[in-house]
Amino acid sequence: MTSYTDIIYPADEDNSYPQKLSSYIYERFFSEDPGYVPTILDIGCCTGKALKMFDKVNPMALHGIDIRNEEIEGFVFKECDIETEPIPYPENYFDFVYTKSVLEHVRNTDNFLSETLRVLKPGGVFVGLTPDWKSQQNIFWDDYTHVKPFTRKGLRDALRIHGFEDADCEYFYQLPFIWKYPRLSFVPKLIALLPDFLKWKDREQRNTRDRKLIRFSKEVMLLSYGVKK
Repeated sequence: MTSYTDIIYPADEDNSYPQKLSSYIYERFFSEDPGYVPTILDIGCCTGKALKMFDKVNPMALHGIDIRNEEIEGFVFKECDIETEPIPYPENYFDFVYTKSVLEHVRNTDNFLSETLRVLKPGGVFVGLTPDWKSQQNIFWDDYTHVKPFTRKGLRDALRIHGFEDADCEYFYQLPFIWKYPRLSFVPKLIALLPDFLKWKDREQRNTRDRKLIRFSKEVMLLSYGVKK
C-alpha cells in the first residue's frame, strides 16, 4: 500500500521551506535567552522533520507525539491518539507546543486544546497551522483524512475559550518573501484572483516556482497562537 505522505506530500516538495518556516516561527514566537535550552513538543510530528529544523535554529529538547507506534531516532517519540487520550507528559512540562496540518484531522478539538494547555509551562507558547476553510473549501476534502475545517474566528475563539491568553489567529501565506516583507502581502491577494486551474494540474507541475506562487497565494493557512497564563 502506498503511504499517505507519498500521495499527499510528494517527495519533490521544496526541501528549503521547512527550515525557513521553523526559523520564522522560532524567531517570532519562541526566542529565549542565549544559552537556554527550551523544551518543545510537536503534536502530529510524523518523522520529526519540523523538530529537527527547530533544533537547527536553536538547540532544543525535542519531543513528538503521533498516533502510530514506531521508534524514531533524533528525538523523544511517544504514541498518542489526541482524539481521546491525554498527552503522555505531566503538567507544566513544555516551553513550546507546535503543530502543523494536524488540527483538521482531529474531531475532538476540545481534548487537543485542553491537553495542549495542560502540558505547557506557565508562560509557554502554543503555535498551530491549519488550512483556512474560506480559501480552501473547494479542495479541503481532497484529503480524505480531513475531518474538521476551521475559520479564523472559530479557531481564535476556541483558543480563548480553552484559556489561552493573548490568543489570536491570522491568515498566513506559505510564501517566505511575505514573512520578510509584510508590505508585499498585496501580491498574493492579487495572484489569488487568477483562475484555479493555473495552480497546478498534476504532480510534475505541483512545485515549479510559478505554480507554487499561484498555489500558495490561493491556498491560505491559519496561524493560531496563544500563551498559558
